Amino acid sequence: MPLLSLENVNPDTLLGVWKIEETAADFCASSPFLQTIFQSELTACHSSSRQVERLAVYALVERLTQQPLRIAHNAAGKPFIAGYHISISHTKGYAAVILSKTHEVAVDIEYVSPRVDRIAGRFMRPDEQAPTTEERLLIWCAKETLYKYCSAEALQFFDMRVAPRDEKPGIRAIENLRQGRCFTIVHRANEAFVLTYIA
Repeated sequence: MPLLSLENVNPDTLLGVWKIEETAADFCASSPFLQTIFQSELTACHSSSRQVERLAVYALVERLTQQPLRIAHNAAGKPFIAGYHISISHTKGYAAVILSKTHEVAVDIEYVSPRVDRIAGRFMRPDEQAPTTEERLLIWCAKETLYKYCSAEALQFFDMRVAPRDEKPGIRAIENLRQGRCFTIVHRANEAFVLTYIA
């Protein structure tokens, strides 16, 4: 199965990325637990891409924790697992999961596409700079990540401001303008996707 990476991003935080190439049948054949998840949670989902994204997330959680764990969602739709803080993201062809036993975490992943250029005015503030598609994707992902991290606040895109440049390679500041508080976003990019997280 195409697991791209599993890593400890700090002593208490695990991050995993999966390249989704399987069908739902492939996932079900690989694990009795995934077959149970499919039968109990996903048969009513008519989108095959949504099914495989969810199964990839479950496969990642099992790899990260070394145990089959069910994912629940609170009333606001935020995912949770007993004993862990968790954040989940998926995009065309990829899934990402970040977990911690002790503190809040957040992750976002987006595949590289010029579609972000067409909607930049919807999520970028006039005082944010992003001359390239990759930079615009970084701003999008950073704001999605902070939105998840501060989920109780239901932040809007213009309530957040991404710094124009990295503090050091792969590290970018983002402000929650409602709180007047600055957060650190870790980001990575390749030809396929942009990934951001707060750990």
